[in-house]
Amino acid sequence: MKFFSLLLLCYLAVIAQVGLASEMIVAGSRPNLPLVVLCLALFWLRDAQVFLWAILVGIICETFDDAHPGTGVLVVTALCWFVYRIQLHFELRSLVSRASVFTTMALAFDVLFQIVNQGSLPAVETLKGLLPVSAGNALYSSAVGLSVLLLCKIGKVLLPVSGGSSLAGTRAYTSRYSH
Repeated sequence: MKFFSLLLLCYLAVIAQVGLASEMIVAGSRPNLPLVVLCLALFWLRDAQVFLWAILVGIICETFDDAHPGTGVLVVTALCWFVYRIQLHFELRSLVSRASVFTTMALAFDVLFQIVNQGSLPAVETLKGLLPVSAGNALYSSAVGLSVLLLCKIGKVLLPVSGGSSLAGTRAYTSRYSH
């Protein structure tokens, strides 16, 4: 059920990123919605499937930004591995830690993706101009990601849907003749 939910959310994020991104600009920054879906996958899956989502998000970012082939996959997969290891080690489950993961991952991705796609190390003036825009994008992505996370948690409480069935509370058939 989580895989299907993430897939549906990823489709909606790509459609919103492509179709609504120009209308979603606030103070010169816009969210990176596929990266938000990757962060949600990091929170929900907690296994190696996250790296498949990282590859998918990297390909999406390369496709819709005029980027060099492979740079999005490289940056997103490296960041995903780093956050995945931190999350496993520290058992990040609080809202504050998830907000910091959203913000840090979005900021690191935005800065590293721009640097890698420039081909050479940019000048200090370029980095000074890039950092405020990247910070705005990261905060906007974090706000959208936390909103989606809270909506999913509220939806899970209001509409409890389980993906599997539990047989722990049911009586099982026992044959009288098998003893």
